[in-house]
Amino acid sequence: MNFKRILALIAIILLVLMYVSSFILALMNHPDSGKLLMASIVCTVFVPVLIHLFLMMNNVRKGKGLYDETYSYKEDGDRQKNEQ
Repeated sequence: MNFKRILALIAIILLVLMYVSSFILALMNHPDSGKLLMASIVCTVFVPVLIHLFLMMNNVRKGKGLYDETYSYKEDGDRQKNEQ
C-alpha cells in the first residue's frame, strides 16, 4: 500500500473513532462529552492539515521542492497530459 493511502486511512479511522466516542459519551450523559465533541471538531481540521504537512515533508525528503504537488492523482494527470 502507498504511504499516502496509509496516512489517509489512518486519518479517516481516527476521525471516525473520535466522533463515535463523543456520540457514545453524549448518550451516556457523561459530563465531558461536550469537551470531547469540541476536540473532535478541532481534529477534523487539524488532522488533514497535519497529514498535508507530512506529505510536503515527504516531497522534500524525495528531493522535490517544498511547494511541489503533494498529491499523486494530480501528478498522474499531469503525466497523461504531457504524454499526449
